[in-house]
Amino acid sequence: MAVNCSERGAMDRRVIKTRKQIVSAFLKLLKEKGFDKITIQDIADEADINRGTVYLHFEDKYDLMDFCIDSYVDEMFTACSGSSEIKIKRESFMMLFDYLGENRELYKLLLENDKNSVFLKRMETAVEQQVRVALEHNSAKKDKKPEILIRFMVSGFLGVVDLWIRDYPVCTPSEATDLLMETLAPHMETLMYTI
Repeated sequence: MAVNCSERGAMDRRVIKTRKQIVSAFLKLLKEKGFDKITIQDIADEADINRGTVYLHFEDKYDLMDFCIDSYVDEMFTACSGSSEIKIKRESFMMLFDYLGENRELYKLLLENDKNSVFLKRMETAVEQQVRVALEHNSAKKDKKPEILIRFMVSGFLGVVDLWIRDYPVCTPSEATDLLMETLAPHMETLMYTI
């Protein structure tokens, strides 16, 4: 029997709704118990669904954690730049620190329970791609090996973001942006493409 478009739309909405229930239950339990003590049965009970339904959406709690990290890292980038890319410019940094200040509890929860550093690795990949794009568009730097500069900039940026999330408020979003821009200033000519 074929499924018509309206039935498919209803199914998709149910899938999205169930997935949101699972994620919401997981995050609540993450805050209350920590990742190591959560079971799939706990998630199912909290979401008021059966255990099999959780397994229809996620392989295990590690898969669920990875899904949350991917989703919220994408959401953070989109909120700060209007796309899933990071733009290397002052306005984007300011929006990032504002956004992290408003959503600190969630990101801190993910960072503190991320046993495999998936959150920072996911951010590292995205930031590194943007720095590489910026360097590739700067013809004066094309013949130089950019790996050291890339590692320096990516590591420094991620270190500041990690500190901001874990120890906020170290300083205001504006102060954090100014400090980051000062640190990057000697390298900004290299990255003029994205500014």
